Amino acid sequence: MESRMSHEQYLTLDLIARLAGRFGPTSRVAKELPGWLEYLTEVDCPERPRSRPGAIWWTKFRQISRNLVPKAGGGDGEILNRNCGALGAHFGLSQVDVGILTFAAHYKVFDGFEHVVDGALDTKEVTLPLLLSWFCGAVEPEIRAALRPSGRLVASGLVQRNRGGRYNRMPFDLSERLLTALMADVSGVGDLIGIMFPTAQPPQAEWQDFEGLGHQAEIMRDLTVRALASRARGVNILLYGPPGTGKTEFAKVLASQIGAELRAVGEADDEGGEPSRRERLAEMGMACRMLGERSDTILLFDEMEDLFGGANPFYGNDRPSKVHANRMLETNPIPVIWTTNSVEACDPAFLRRMSYSALMRPPSGRVRARIWQRLETRHAVGIPMASLPDLAERHDQAPALVSDAMRVARLCDGGDQMVTRVLDAATRLARGGADPAPRHHSEAPWSPELANADLDLRLIETRLAAPDAPRRVSFCLDGPAGTGKSAWARQLARTIGMPVIEKRASDLISKWLGESEQNIARAFADARADGAMLIFDEADSLLADRRNAERSWEVSQVNEMLTWMESHPLPFVCTTNLVEKLDAATQRRFTFRIRFDHLSGDQLDSAWRAHFPLPIPDGLLRLDRLAPGDFANVARRMHALDETRPREILRELAREAEAKEGATRPIGFGR
Repeated sequence: MESRMSHEQYLTLDLIARLAGRFGPTSRVAKELPGWLEYLTEVDCPERPRSRPGAIWWTKFRQISRNLVPKAGGGDGEILNRNCGALGAHFGLSQVDVGILTFAAHYKVFDGFEHVVDGALDTKEVTLPLLLSWFCGAVEPEIRAALRPSGRLVASGLVQRNRGGRYNRMPFDLSERLLTALMADVSGVGDLIGIMFPTAQPPQAEWQDFEGLGHQAEIMRDLTVRALASRARGVNILLYGPPGTGKTEFAKVLASQIGAELRAVGEADDEGGEPSRRERLAEMGMACRMLGERSDTILLFDEMEDLFGGANPFYGNDRPSKVHANRMLETNPIPVIWTTNSVEACDPAFLRRMSYSALMRPPSGRVRARIWQRLETRHAVGIPMASLPDLAERHDQAPALVSDAMRVARLCDGGDQMVTRVLDAATRLARGGADPAPRHHSEAPWSPELANADLDLRLIETRLAAPDAPRRVSFCLDGPAGTGKSAWARQLARTIGMPVIEKRASDLISKWLGESEQNIARAFADARADGAMLIFDEADSLLADRRNAERSWEVSQVNEMLTWMESHPLPFVCTTNLVEKLDAATQRRFTFRIRFDHLSGDQLDSAWRAHFPLPIPDGLLRLDRLAPGDFANVARRMHALDETRPREILRELAREAEAKEGATRPIGFGR
């Protein structure tokens, strides 16, 4: 009965037998072969003569080695051979190319085969082309031709050229993902593609969740559809923005929207193995070649900066060829969606080859509320549905961070308070340990009866709330602190049905050159994307008179503000306590300039009644320079002291009035 062994055992022992037949008893190979055979089998080889080895001993060894390989059958090696053949047929490789691929795969996977190959090469009597010629059944010149960098095998991306070195005996390497696929017992090349480039999970978001992208989403959808239909080459879409803003999720939604498959390239494998840059680039090349004839597939490459980052000494020799990368971007046969957290980290030469790019931002308030409801359904934290819109309004973090916070709250059984704490901690971390600023920081809520403005605010609200009202309007609200400027701006936004984006000077001004201008531009862009009313508090810090500037960046900062103010298509508001310090060019940039002044005599009574359910004391009307915010501040102070006597409250209001610059004060010791 014939003995059978696994295919990988057969190949290894057949290689030993071939080496024994090729070399004589005095060779370095002959000195090593008995040890290799005993390492791989339980056979006892005849002892090598201590004196000069003779032909009789070597003939016995040759016979033993040949008898051990009568026939092969089954095993992982046979699966590997079959899969290499399937990939070779798919890529149009020659039989020699397939043989070299199979040899390299056996070398990477099977320790015994690697042991014998390395040992043979270490003797310096055996060359790799010789081993490959035996394995592939081809002459050595044909083998050398197939190993050239310009050969079809290397161009396929299935193998990567190895850098020379003591431990790199093989001139090429195979990625771990490819090896995993080659070892899988599958029925065809389609299954191999599924293992190497798995289809992305279905999206959890919806197309409507990205309404903030506006026409950009439609452009990307139309571009992808037409590129697939026409087999256009070199179509690359870049999604960039802070972590957690939904770049990968939008790619999934886009693919689902057009009925295409989204396949991830160059990601960690199922066992957590992280591919190198060269492996990621090679996998992209393989994916383009394996899937290039399909008209229903889009590729996704996350963290583009890892591959196309600018000059960095830490990349070393692992940095991919710029010429090769450029050529790939220009000729990839199917659309590729690239993502990055920072375009600043990417080489401009690669960015210029993007067909279209879109900045991904955290969703607007209306979309956030919808996402929060869906996340609550998924995580079952126990947050009342009625509370979700308020939480979504209060926390503008990206959906991924909200999902993480809900997961923590679920694990800790903490409810909505735990979600808030986790999100606040995440914001604190992103700000380098600083607590997040409150979303709204006015001293008092809006009370129309306490507004002392020089224009009819109700008339403005009524007109702008009309369906045909213009949206390209702007306001400069000036006046003392606490007079209700910011409160009315938010009231106006509520009246006309717009969300609010509120920015203070501290949110925008940066110590880094050029970053303040970027922050200003981003604030206007966010308002356009969300359809929001933009409110700038402390606008005198952003629009200071350029004639008094001492540094060039102070001028460029004001120029940036003025440029965006003139072209912004939506309502925006600037508030200031120091209108006299604004640049003269702001005069024509505002549709409305409204002065908010201190409370009038009649309004003092109304302010007292709004904050203190007590009799109005004599002397209240003699106070000047009081604002609604002053009453709110004194009310909090009196509540803390549990003080309810009208005369003491009046005394505190007088102190507020006297503390203001320009207030009328008595002179001398009698004050």
